[in-house]
Amino acid sequence: MGSLLRVTHVTIRWHRLFTQRETTMAKRSILLALLLAITMPIAVTADDNPCPCIPKSLVWVVEACETWNCAQAAMVNANGDPFVLSMPTADTQWKWIVMRRVVAGSATVSPDSPFLIDSYSQFSDALSQYTTIDKSALPMMFSAVDGAMLVVRLKDPNAAHRRPTVR
Repeated sequence: MGSLLRVTHVTIRWHRLFTQRETTMAKRSILLALLLAITMPIAVTADDNPCPCIPKSLVWVVEACETWNCAQAAMVNANGDPFVLSMPTADTQWKWIVMRRVVAGSATVSPDSPFLIDSYSQFSDALSQYTTIDKSALPMMFSAVDGAMLVVRLKDPNAAHRRPTVR
């Protein structure tokens, strides 16, 4: 008799798991799973790009520096950005230039900037531009990290002769 009571006791404990309250929770979880299964494909087929923005275009800009400290400050400000280059020039006033790649429209170049920069995707295009520039414009040609060929030159090569000398 003792063994029958024990089985009856276990049966009663198992019976408590399947009460009306527990069955309602199971139905709710099944309903939630079905709802998610139906709505998930709708969310996946939605457009991945929520912003109908114009794709960004990248341009190279050049800044002139009179001292090495100015050029190195620009490099420190870049914080290791591989698209910022600092190079010396042969000009007597602007001894350094800092070239950086920026998103078009996010930076402005001063109209009185002494240097111009042109970016080319092919080496042959950059070389043909480089060879046509007068040597008094101090042309320089660089290969950038993004594969662009950069040609940098003085905007007005005769301006060096018109600069006032400091005594």
